[in-house]
Amino acid sequence: MRNLSQLLDLHKDLDEMFFAHQSALLHFEFKAALSLLERYEYGLLTHIRDEEDVLLPVYSERAEIVKGGKPQFFLDEHFKLKEFVKLLKKEITKLPEEPNLDSKLIWLLDRESFFKRLCSHHDKRETEILYPELDRITTEAEKTELLSRVTCAFSSSKAV
Repeated sequence: MRNLSQLLDLHKDLDEMFFAHQSALLHFEFKAALSLLERYEYGLLTHIRDEEDVLLPVYSERAEIVKGGKPQFFLDEHFKLKEFVKLLKKEITKLPEEPNLDSKLIWLLDRESFFKRLCSHHDKRETEILYPELDRITTEAEKTELLSRVTCAFSSSKAV
């Protein structure tokens, strides 16, 4: 039996990518940090597109919507995540020229901490509501078809 919940494994891959990005920041490897964040962004945006184009339409049409599970909540969180990554990328590009680097780096890491809490909250909502409901309302054939349409499902070995 295949489950759509398998796609949640991608969240672990994304977390590993973000950790590698933050490690580069801590070592003042700003080019590497930006490159890793761009790889993270690519994975995140692809995953969001998969959810919005493939999975959320099925969920919106057929799911039993529970508290905290409105489709718009997922879309709003996706928007916030995307905007936050844009901000982080913009700020990282400024770091090499920053006169007060320690202060700016701490500020940036604080923003990234908030971003990670947002990701964690979003992941929890998907883990507890979206994916279990999708698994419940889809047949085996539908699961197989939906899984064949998603584009971002890579393994941890490719995450970093």
